Amino acid sequence: MQAMRDVLITSADGAPTQRHRLVASTDWDEVQHWCRQIYLPYDATPAGPARQPNAVLDAMQIGQLTLSRFSYGVPVHLSGFDEGAGIGLVLTTLQGAVRHWSSGRTHADTGVGDSYLVDLSRAHYRLDADALHLQVNLTFRHDAMAALHQRWFGCPADERMWARAYRFGGAQSSWMQLLGYVCRCITEMPDAVQHGPLGRHLEEMIGVHLLTQWRQQLDAPTSPTLHSLAPRHVLTAEQHIRDRAREAPTLSALASHAGVSVRTLNAAFREYRQCTPMQALRDARLAGVRADLLAARPGARVRDVAEAWGYAQLGIFAANYRRRFGESPSETLKRRA
Repeated sequence: MQAMRDVLITSADGAPTQRHRLVASTDWDEVQHWCRQIYLPYDATPAGPARQPNAVLDAMQIGQLTLSRFSYGVPVHLSGFDEGAGIGLVLTTLQGAVRHWSSGRTHADTGVGDSYLVDLSRAHYRLDADALHLQVNLTFRHDAMAALHQRWFGCPADERMWARAYRFGGAQSSWMQLLGYVCRCITEMPDAVQHGPLGRHLEEMIGVHLLTQWRQQLDAPTSPTLHSLAPRHVLTAEQHIRDRAREAPTLSALASHAGVSVRTLNAAFREYRQCTPMQALRDARLAGVRADLLAARPGARVRDVAEAWGYAQLGIFAANYRRRFGESPSETLKRRA
């Protein structure tokens, strides 16, 4: 999973990079402009009290595929996907949770390490994502995937296949191992992936793997409601983190608020979020600082914003911030709205 978390924001030597950065913004129009370029036209609506996004989007081409790393930074509802664009998506959840709606009340939930495949030119789709969501997405063209099916399977795909959207993957699945390998290649050899035969090789591997699993869905479809996202004590702790991130609650305080032991809370976060509660808290605090930097008044200083969040060791704070967002706090401050 670490290779997927690092992809597009970390260079081969482990240093943060903005080489693939397309946008980091609190402006809906700017964010949606780039989303239309990388994905397709659709409608995005904030789903919570935060009305501005805190979005970061990085992307690169792998042949005719586009791999992107994206988060709105706030809870969102996405709908109105343009069926005429001829686009499909593979959405993989690295953090937080996403609910994927295929029709009516039918949905599938993805947690950390799960993917969801949908051909938006053939299937109805909408989604709800929580405030902590972070995705690695693959964008593909329907006609390119159809041609790949013809080439490798020797016949056109069954039209019913394209209309089937489904959840798949899991932390130990062959798909996640393949996606992790692709992400490592991007980090270690970005030019070879983007411009050389390695990229074409990866594109074929990804496409054939997806088509193979897609074909299997006709005979053994995945239930749309296989699992719940997380137990109540995880969701309660996450809400407390969102509400009290500035106060930096202790692990004991989080467990007490959730009504479970520290051991139980740690185990549940590791199982359902692939991190510890304190890692989730650190990410939430850094995201809060970033939001304040982007909304800061002229003349504001990074030191003042960081200290307001309780950061005393500014050097350590800045290093963690750069590792998380791929830019320094001062660079974020310069881009404030």
